[in-house]
Formats: sequence, structure tokens, C-alpha cells
Amino acid sequence: MSDLNRKVHEALAQIGRMTRRDFIRFGAAVTSAATLGSLGVANAALAALPEGVHVMTESEHAVFARLLAVMLPTEGSRLVPTTQVPVMQTLDAALLATMPPHLLEGLKGGVKYFDEGPIPRYGKRFTELDDAAAARFCDEWANAPEAPHRALAMGLKKLVGLAYWANPPTWVPLGYDGPVTRKWGLKSLGNAPMPK
Repeated sequence: MSDLNRKVHEALAQIGRMTRRDFIRFGAAVTSAATLGSLGVANAALAALPEGVHVMTESEHAVFARLLAVMLPTEGSRLVPTTQVPVMQTLDAALLATMPPHLLEGLKGGVKYFDEGPIPRYGKRFTELDDAAAARFCDEWANAPEAPHRALAMGLKKLVGLAYWANPPTWVPLGYDGPVTRKWGLKSLGNAPMPK
């Protein structure tokens, strides 16, 4: 297994182990990302990226944004439009910015590999496919016999889904009013074993 493949597998394994609660807990990092952006702390090389996105590159942002549009179409539904919540900022600050460098490098390699994945069959990158072809490609890789294809398709879809649902405004159309632990003032015990 090449070094890049090992890093991709490690990054995907870390993503797979994340619970929804873990991801939401990291959501506080979004505030600091937004604060840094409002203070004018920006890199000129990232000018084409949305404000508050500091870790992903333009090409990685394009893959995640395309995946979000295909995987979670909100138009015509009761769901909060993806343009009204900081999905990419959440993904960038709550996950990418917190990953160890070697795992982040593996994930970035996986994003590039995923974007180039449709070229042999469709003649285009993932970011260049129309909605129907992009959805078909995601399904093909999610059900592929090759483990890296399945892991990337499912892992990247999970990332953008978690980044969307980590934003409390998205809960309203579902009738979810937040974690009961917060409402009831329950102390978090982490992953403590069940009492016997």
C-alpha cells in the first residue's frame, strides 16, 4: 500500500469513527473561523474561497460543494437551503482544521482521487458532471467492489451531511430542538459504559 493510500485510509477511518455528537462538538470552531474572517485575518491565496474557509483549497471546496448540491438538494423542500448555513465553514473549521497533518494530507489526496474518479467512464471530473451523472457516479462508487471507492464515496458524503446538520437552523424543519442533555442539564459522561 502506497503512503498516500495509507493516509487516505487513515483519514477515512477517522471520519468513520466520528459520531454526530463529536462533529457537533467541534462546531464551536466555526465561531472562531468566522471571528478570524471578520477580523480580516485572511490569506490572499484563498481569496476565491468563501470567508471562513482556511484549510481546504479551491479545488477541494469545489468537490465538497458539488457533492453537497448533489447529495442534499434542498430546493423545493422544507429543508434550510444550503446557502443559508455555513456548511463549508463548518466542514473546514470543525473537521479539517482539527485533523492531524498526516490524516489531513490523506483526506486531501482522497478528495482529489474522488474528483478524478469519473474521468475514465464519463470523460469529466466529478466537479464537471451534471446532477444526474454526479449522483450516478456517487452511487456507483458507494456500491463499488473496490473498498477505497466505497470508503471515499461514503466518507465524503458523511462529511458534507454532518457539516450541514451540525448547524442548529437545519434542525427546525425536522422538529428537533437540540440535544436533550443540554435542555435537561445532564452531565456528559462521554462514552461511558452502560451501568450493570
